[in-house]
Amino acid sequence: MSTTEELIEALNIMRQKFLNEKVKASFKNWNKTMQYYFPDKDEYWNIELKNGVPEELKQGEIPNPAIKYEMDADTFLAITRKQISGMKAYQQKKVKVKAKMPDLMKLQKLDKL
Repeated sequence: MSTTEELIEALNIMRQKFLNEKVKASFKNWNKTMQYYFPDKDEYWNIELKNGVPEELKQGEIPNPAIKYEMDADTFLAITRKQISGMKAYQQKKVKVKAKMPDLMKLQKLDKL
């Protein structure tokens, strides 16, 4: 079972992907909040983007995030470590996501990093 420290490290890796030169321009005008819920830890974590730049990681549930993910912490770590693709985890019903389709399509750019 993963630790909270490993989870925070993986979430920060996800934050940093938005600053990668290959995708930075795609998210330039993005002002959205991504919320991750890890039921195995009963923890909510949020990444807020302002003009595509990620703010500091914040803990806690918020109402109506633009993008909401739900998965166990080990699945998230496996995705960030490229042991499984996000799409495969979704198809295997290891990941639940609630978001508008254009947002999901844009987020797929991060999978290639």
